[in-house]
Amino acid sequence: MKRNELKKLLPILTAIMLMVSSCEKTIDEPPLTINNLKGMFVPCEGIFGQANSEISFYDSRTGQTTKSLFYSVNGVAPGDVVQAFEIADTLGFIVVNNSQKVIVVNMKDFRVVKTIDGFSYPRSVVRADDKSVYVSNGNGTSDNYISRISLSTLEITGTLTLNTGPERLIAVKSKVFAAISGGWNNDGNTVIEIDPVSFTVINTYTVASIPVDIVSDKDNNIWAYCKGIPDYTNWPEVTYSGAGLSKINTSAATVTTFAIDNMASPGINNIAASRDGSTIYYLNDALYSLPVTATSLTPSRVVDQLFYGVEVDPQTGNIVCLDAVGSRAVVYNAAGIRQFEFETAKFPNSVTFSY
Repeated sequence: MKRNELKKLLPILTAIMLMVSSCEKTIDEPPLTINNLKGMFVPCEGIFGQANSEISFYDSRTGQTTKSLFYSVNGVAPGDVVQAFEIADTLGFIVVNNSQKVIVVNMKDFRVVKTIDGFSYPRSVVRADDKSVYVSNGNGTSDNYISRISLSTLEITGTLTLNTGPERLIAVKSKVFAAISGGWNNDGNTVIEIDPVSFTVINTYTVASIPVDIVSDKDNNIWAYCKGIPDYTNWPEVTYSGAGLSKINTSAATVTTFAIDNMASPGINNIAASRDGSTIYYLNDALYSLPVTATSLTPSRVVDQLFYGVEVDPQTGNIVCLDAVGSRAVVYNAAGIRQFEFETAKFPNSVTFSY
């Protein structure tokens, strides 16, 4: 979540979370057996300013849930606002936004290997190639860049300077794509393509306003979820202009945008692709699906509920929706039929899978 929107929503969300917390019965979690963890890792932002973020874990083999995986192993919380998580072989990279750091853990036991400092507003992390991961940083007003971290030394080995704030990073066919939202400035409307060999921007695509999330489909097209420019005039009602889904055909260097009148989802992890890449799922006032061959915005409503994030399980094809207020992940099949759910720490925003 962007900090300027978070500040406005914080009093309401905090009150809700405190009421929920006060009603919760403390239940001891069963002891966790650490042995090459496989399943769903859920970054949980926690309450802004309280440094109570976490990584929750659902073991797909046993059905066991560990709400506070990081704390259970390391004896401390990761910090303030876990924003993203990425796995690169035996290492996991945790982006802790308001603590201005990236924590590296061993994926065999989840113990901290190293903490990488030097960030001011880290947002997303992705494995770029077999030698490095990239971390996006910047709130739009300053320090807007993408850092390259060596997988062998865990040191920052390069920085790519940007004009405004970046958000989500993904890797597709040996290239890295970054959504440039503009951060607090809300002035971004591009997706950039980076060549990891030269660590330079090789293409820039103009999309709808404020792209915060991106995903690729079966044809390696890039879909950008653009939440639009927020208008707080009638607060607490927030409206968005210039919102939409933008489809980037990187082979033809063309962009098709499907305008959306208003976005309702408050999160930034709002778009995902089906396991076969033929369908796009996205969040608004509900969870919707759209075939990637669509020539107009004629989506189907899959789940009639507001969520904070969405991902697709690459093993089962199930859709995992994150309920921030309820502190849970709800799993549906492609038809929108609920399969199961599990508890998480506070404010889950996404899922990283490891199988």
